[in-house]
Amino acid sequence: MIIDYHSHIKWDRRNNHYFVNELMEDMEKNKIARRVVSALHGKGISKQNNFIANLVEEFPEKLIGCAVINPKEYDCVDEMRRICSMDCFKAIELDSLEHNYFPEECDALDEVFELAGKHNLVVNVFTGWGCRTMPAQWAYYAERHLNVKMVFLHMGTTDFGYGCVELVPKLENVYVETSCMYELPILRKAFSKINHDKFLFGSHYPHKITKCSIDTFDLLNLSETTLDKMYFQNSARLLDL
Repeated sequence: MIIDYHSHIKWDRRNNHYFVNELMEDMEKNKIARRVVSALHGKGISKQNNFIANLVEEFPEKLIGCAVINPKEYDCVDEMRRICSMDCFKAIELDSLEHNYFPEECDALDEVFELAGKHNLVVNVFTGWGCRTMPAQWAYYAERHLNVKMVFLHMGTTDFGYGCVELVPKLENVYVETSCMYELPILRKAFSKINHDKFLFGSHYPHKITKCSIDTFDLLNLSETTLDKMYFQNSARLLDL
């Protein structure tokens, strides 16, 4: 059984259309039992989060809601409070690449993390690709908010993959998500140094091909126990499913 911890839903700007059928068909095709999904694009973050809330309500046995918060927006804390008041979200996503900010300079983030801890929401953060996405920038918040579970999406990818491997074992409340990490030397080192209870499988659908994300791990000769943890058990425990 597979839980896909990290996916988005494709959006057509011209028609304001989200490709729901394609999302669900991809899950069936790749034997994904459940999928964490967020909407990075749309007519505004509140509307995007509302769409995900309605989608989770429509497919409660298949989809797990992840809200998007942009700490650059004036009302981001109000939106975070609104998300916390809803029962359809298990996590939030902070994407410093998509929204173009330096994490350590966003003074609203501490309040966002405080609310996440109070309401038991996991905080997913973008890592990899550029000076706004370094794992160390997010470690600053992990160390300040030890009661908050944080996930380094993409494991730092090729830009910061090795640094992520060195950093995560020092941070008890931080997990790693696997999408977009195809560098086998980094992955081998990661599985040798990071507790296997901290790995979460993700596809980054629709930006990446789900089957490629799964097939990557056929090359690493991982034990069935480790694969079961990464594909299912760790996400189920983290999200309290």
